[in-house]
This record gives sequence, structure tokens and C-alpha cells, in this order.
Amino acid sequence: MTEQAVHELWHEAHRFPVGPARFAAYDAALRHADAAGMRREAFTWRLSAMNEFHHHGDPARLFLAFSHCLQAWDTDPEATGRHDDRSLLWNFKWVVWSLPQFPEIPLDRTRAVLDDMEARYLRGGHSLHAVYQHRWLVAHHTGDPAADHWYDKLLTAPRDGLSDCAACVPSGQVRHLVSHGRDEEAIELGRPFSRGGCTEQPHWMLSELLLPYLRTGRHADAVDAHRFGYPRMRANRHHLDNIAAHLRFCGLSGNEARGLELIERHRGWLDAPSSPYTAMEFAAAAGQVLRRLAEAGHGDLPVAAVPGGPAASTVAQVGADVTALAREIAARFDARNGNTHVSSRVEGHLAAEPLTERLSMSVAVRSRERMTSAVGSLMDVVSEADARGDADTAATALLEAAHEQRRAERAHDALDSAEEALGRLSRAGRHDDVLRCRLLLWELYRDAHRWPEALEAVDAVLAAPALPADAPSRITLLLAAAKGDPDRDRAATRVTAAADEFESAGDPGAAFDALLALHRLVDEAAVERARKLAAGAPGDDDWRPRRARLALADARRLHLAGSYADAAMQAHDGTRLVSDGGPLHQRLARVEALALLRAGRAETAEPLARAAFEQDEQWETALLYAAVLHALGRDYTDLADDWPVDEDDFDELEGEILWR
Repeated sequence: MTEQAVHELWHEAHRFPVGPARFAAYDAALRHADAAGMRREAFTWRLSAMNEFHHHGDPARLFLAFSHCLQAWDTDPEATGRHDDRSLLWNFKWVVWSLPQFPEIPLDRTRAVLDDMEARYLRGGHSLHAVYQHRWLVAHHTGDPAADHWYDKLLTAPRDGLSDCAACVPSGQVRHLVSHGRDEEAIELGRPFSRGGCTEQPHWMLSELLLPYLRTGRHADAVDAHRFGYPRMRANRHHLDNIAAHLRFCGLSGNEARGLELIERHRGWLDAPSSPYTAMEFAAAAGQVLRRLAEAGHGDLPVAAVPGGPAASTVAQVGADVTALAREIAARFDARNGNTHVSSRVEGHLAAEPLTERLSMSVAVRSRERMTSAVGSLMDVVSEADARGDADTAATALLEAAHEQRRAERAHDALDSAEEALGRLSRAGRHDDVLRCRLLLWELYRDAHRWPEALEAVDAVLAAPALPADAPSRITLLLAAAKGDPDRDRAATRVTAAADEFESAGDPGAAFDALLALHRLVDEAAVERARKLAAGAPGDDDWRPRRARLALADARRLHLAGSYADAAMQAHDGTRLVSDGGPLHQRLARVEALALLRAGRAETAEPLARAAFEQDEQWETALLYAAVLHALGRDYTDLADDWPVDEDDFDELEGEILWR
């Protein structure tokens, strides 16, 4: 496979959403890069992929990529860049965080990685703050008394650019303090970081604060931490151990029914957890909740099946299964650690009893201080209806409160209310209102860029036999969902369904527009269908820009297939269909220039690339022009004075940037 084809394979991997499909595509691209001797690309790509492997629950791939990169760093300086050392040193932390979570990995191996990490930090003149943090983490995880020593070292070491963020370090500190029963100190330390941070925050900190809030009687804070923190992690199996903390909170606060909802949603993750440790944590928390339900006489209560996963079962059976799983994994950790620290903690979780009478998790019991008068009045209706057992009135009032909160631009509060309203409306059998609620959730999740949940909500609406009278049309929903769906194949299915609706309504032009609505889609069936619609359409002005968009789609398809000369010709033909200088004309000209560059015709590409940059001075057009100048052996440093482009950036041209 040619180097250009390998580059395209790597960029095409990003057509999949982050997760197993994308990671498998990464594997294929990296195998071909290794076989083609593309040492620099293989190093850079593995280094960048480690972030996704860590944050999306695939530590096995993280370990492998890190091992490759570390070896390349030590033995092949030509494959590594001058700025890569910081990224590699940063990734040590992710590896050390993950290693102890696998009981089959000997502690000596983890400690050896820690020693290597420390030596490299010292050679680079960095603080040992992050090293001490991770020595504490390993000791704390394994029940090593040295945890207190490393915690003290962490507190006194200076922070630097390799330290975890200002919220993540305190999250670990809170865990340490809570394990010693120092709840008040933990809360004082953690509370300032309970509303923001990095990709791990605030949901990690909120998970750590649940237990101290409960143990100190700060029940409203505990409920808020659950309601605010859990939704922000529930779509990512990387957070299964933190989700376990929320499940334990349900069991310790008398909310076993809520706990059962979490078990039904996440028990399928036990088939492929991010690590044995996270599976054990979740299984132990689930065992406690299900034991409490069984002891209350609900052992025969059904536990829903997981699509593509565990079959339907009962509380008693699932409880027995997860309890056995938690104990089996704990025994493996004990054998590795040489003590009973992990199994003792697991037994404590399994046998735990509630710390308080059942806490109400309803948003209706929250303080009225943050609510508008209209929302407060609706919440009063919810509370009064709950008191007299009127489930229908409570559910519909809560949905209206969610709409009112959205109108008041309180999106977080609206989400909390809508999520609770959905459960209430479902239990009350109010099917039309369930659809209205899902539509609201679709909009709220979409606006918050929480796409997995947004798409789940809109798909449930689209599956209904009929939409509410005030709902957007099916076509509108399909196209809006396609725009945000990170899975290109699924997005293509959505636009095809929208085109079907338009054709059924006798509007071939709108059907054509739907098929080519998303520039990022390269779906041959959709393009072929659009071509047939164009062939049967009149040659009037309405269809000239449509045929130009078809030429753009064909140019991209040909470019990705390596047929660069044909791609340039298609793009050039498209430019003659639309007015010079317009946005579509500019896109086609950029694509023509890129295809000519890849076809080895940089001289022909130069005036097109120069014009594109002069018309639209953006980083993307500067990058294209710089790449053309570089291919001609000409200096492009004048561009780099204003636009940070260099030779390492040129492979970005194969991504999305010029096709927008």
C-alpha cells in the first residue's frame, strides 16, 4: 500500500465515532504504516490515539501504543518530533493509572513503570508532583501503608506543566481523605471543584463527594451531586467505576429503585469492561442494591434485557451473579497484592445498609431560590400531586416545568426536570407526553453536544407511529440528527430516509438536497441516487448548483480512491456551473487545487491555491497554499508568519478541512 493510501486510511478511520469501530480502523492503518516503514507517522498517530484509548475505556490498546512509542523514543529519534517528549511523559500517568486495575499484571511491573517515569521526569527537569500522585494511587489501590507517605509527598511537591489539572488532583485527595473517614476535610477540599474542570470533571469530583455528603448529613448536596454528575458520564464506559459510586449512593440513600435503573442501563458493560477493577466496583455496588430489593420481597422483579447483551432476568438472579463476579475479581486482586484489602472493601460494599431514610431525588424538592416564579409554581403542583398520589398530574406538571426552565435559559435545570419527567410519564403510560418529553430532551442534549443521548432520544421519537401535532416534521428531525451523528454510515441512513420522505411528497429537488446535505458523507448509494435525480431534472438555474454539488461529491469520492486527475476534472467541471467567487465555487476550486497537487501537478494547482487563500484567508487555505509552494520548492515562511503552518501539518489536508 502506498504512503498516500495509508494516510487516507488513517483519516478515513475518523469516519467512525470514537469507540471500538474507530479503534479497529486505527489498528489497520497502523499495521500498514508499520509495514510501509512510515516510522514518523506510526509514532505520531499512536501518540495522538492514546488520548482516545484512555478516555474511552480501552487501556489494552493504550498499553500497546505507549510501549511502541516509548521504544521509538529511545531507539529511533528520526521517528519522533522535538515537541513529543511532553506528550509521552504525560501519557505515563494514564498508563500507571490503568495498570493496577488488571490483577494479572504484577505489581513489580507497575512499579518498574513508575521508576522509569520518575527517572525520565528527573532527566527532563520536571517536578515529581505527578510521580508522587501516581505512587500514592498505586499504594492506595493495593492497600499498601505507604499510601500515606506518598500522599504527604504529593502535598509538598511543586506543581508544574505535567501535573494533573487543578480539579483532578483534588479528586484523588478527596478519595484519600474519605478512606480515612476525614469527611469534613474532604468536602472542604472538594467543593470548590464540583462544577467544572477538564474532560474528567466535575463528574469525577462529584462521584468522590457522594459518600462524605451522605455521612455528614448533607443530603441535598448528595442528591445534587448525583443528579448533576451521573448524566455527564453515563454514556462512557471509561467511567464505570465512578458510575459504581453513584450506584452505591442509590443503595445507601434508600433509592434501590433508582439503582435498578442504573443496573439495567449499565450491566451490559460488564461483558466488556474497561478493566476488571471497574467491573468489580460496579458489580459490588449492584450486589448491594439488588440484595436490598430481594430482602424487601422484590426478588422476582424483572431486570430488563440488554440489547445485544444479557437476557432478561430477575433481581434475585442478577444479584447472585454480580455478587459472585465481584468476589471472584476481588480474590484475584488479593492474590496479586498479597493481602485482603480489596476483598474486605468489596464485602463492605455488598453488606452495606442505608445511611439514611429514603432521600427524595425529585427536582421538585429542590430549593426554590434558583427557580423563576412560574417554575416554582409548577414544582409546587408536582409536590402536591405526589403527596396525594396523583402520578399523572405530577408527571405532566414536571414536563411543563422543564419547558419553562428551557425558556428561562436554565438548560441544566431543564435537563434534570425532563429526565425525571420522562421516567414519570413512562410509568404513567402517557405516550404522547413521552414523545413530547423526548423531543425536548433531543433539543437539550443536542444543544449541550451530548450526541449519544440526543440521538437516542430522537430515534425513539422517529420510531413512533405518529408524531405529536406540534413536533417538527420527520424530515427535519432526520436531517438534524444526521448532521450531528458521528457515525457516517448511520448518518447516511438518516439522509436517505429523509430523501425517501421528500420523493414520496413529490419533491425531487429537496430529495437531492437531502442526499448531499452533509459534505462529510461519502456514500456511493446516496450519490448514485442523487445522480439519477439530476439526470431526470430540468436544466434550469435551480439545478445548476445542485449539479455542482454532485460534482463536488464525485470529486471527493475519486480523491479518496486515489484517482486525483479525475477528481480535479470533476471539481473543475463543477466550477463552471456556479458563479465565480461564491462559496460553492470556492470549495470546488480548493478541491481542484488539492487534487492537482496530489496528481503531481503543483504548477497548475498554484494559481488556484493562491486565489483560494486571497479570497478566504483562513488556516485551511493557508495550509493548502503552503503545501503547493512546498511541492514547487518555493518558500512559504511568509505565510507561516501569520498562519502557524509547517510541513508536519500537510497531512491534515486529507481530513475534513477543505471539504467543509
